[in-house]
Amino acid sequence: MFDAANLLSLAGLLCSILAITFAVKGNFAAAAIGLVLAFFFDGIDGPAAKRLSSRTADDRAFGANLDSLVDMAGAGVTLAVVFLAYGGFGAAYIPGAFALASAAALRLSYFNVRGLSKGETRYVGLPTDQAIIVFAAVLLLDGPFGRELFQVVLYGGAIALVALMVSPLRVPKLTGASFYALNGVAFSIAALHALRLVT
Repeated sequence: MFDAANLLSLAGLLCSILAITFAVKGNFAAAAIGLVLAFFFDGIDGPAAKRLSSRTADDRAFGANLDSLVDMAGAGVTLAVVFLAYGGFGAAYIPGAFALASAAALRLSYFNVRGLSKGETRYVGLPTDQAIIVFAAVLLLDGPFGRELFQVVLYGGAIALVALMVSPLRVPKLTGASFYALNGVAFSIAALHALRLVT
């Protein structure tokens, strides 16, 4: 139950909880860093699981279920709470938060049922982990745009993410160089948020 891959999944859950905590306290740069770290752990738990030759079929099913639940917490609940926190938990932000959480739930449920067939290299809809990175990137616009304009941008960005997650868009599975490139982009986003913390 507590093999390396599952512990990595739980590390991602911890990062999501930290992101929520920072968002509730109004520290959105730190929250964004938490989101990036949640994305990172989500990306490496799968490869780690494949390297565990001792895993039984039940172990793999358990790990897949845990990964999906952690993804729902990270991409569904955490994005919704960060979104709500940015809006001061105002009523106008509840529909957007609900849409984010619902899209993540629908996206993950679809993948849990359909998955990727052997040899298939494209997902249907934007994967939830990539939605996390896009959301963290949008948060970088907070300073340059000013509070009022950014609230409009954030809401629009959230609805765009919702549409992409439940769309029939075919998104390539990131492996090899593209996987490392996206992680490089993710940590660059985290570094930019870290600069906001110290300036």
